[in-house]
Amino acid sequence: MNKCKKCEVTLSNERIHLGYTECLDCSSTEKYASHTIYPHKTGGYVQPVSSEKSDELKRLDRRGISSNRKAKGIFSDRSWDRWLKQYNNPPPSKPKRTPKPITNIFIPYQQAIETIVNKFNNYGYDAACQLTQSLYSEDKISLIHKSQIMNELAGLQMMTTKQRRWMKKL
Repeated sequence: MNKCKKCEVTLSNERIHLGYTECLDCSSTEKYASHTIYPHKTGGYVQPVSSEKSDELKRLDRRGISSNRKAKGIFSDRSWDRWLKQYNNPPPSKPKRTPKPITNIFIPYQQAIETIVNKFNNYGYDAACQLTQSLYSEDKISLIHKSQIMNELAGLQMMTTKQRRWMKKL
């Protein structure tokens, strides 16, 4: 029982203990290879697999090391040489982008406030607010002027009729 089935060589105690009946030379059983698995960047473990499976897993694994992968970074694209070449022969500078001129021509603030106050006096606060919004939507007044006019309208709305008449005289 301590001898190889094929060549009659004495087996080592370790092989007998593991249950093998053939010597290393006669055995057709392949030795196991390892494949490292990284489920997380700090916690990897080793899985025993056959050598064919190990080669296949190394080919598929993004962290595997094999000779059929192309290098990345400095080694593959020779970035130092490319940088030096670009430093010695800089590309022509790109023309600067000039912004388009603003074509909105707003009506003067005084003219806008007069038309809106007239609308307020004739038709009320809501009509004046709607006129202000329409002038802003049609790009006839700016956002800043719209907010100033709305503040003026709110101030006029809070006044009594006596105070408004007194303001007209000024």
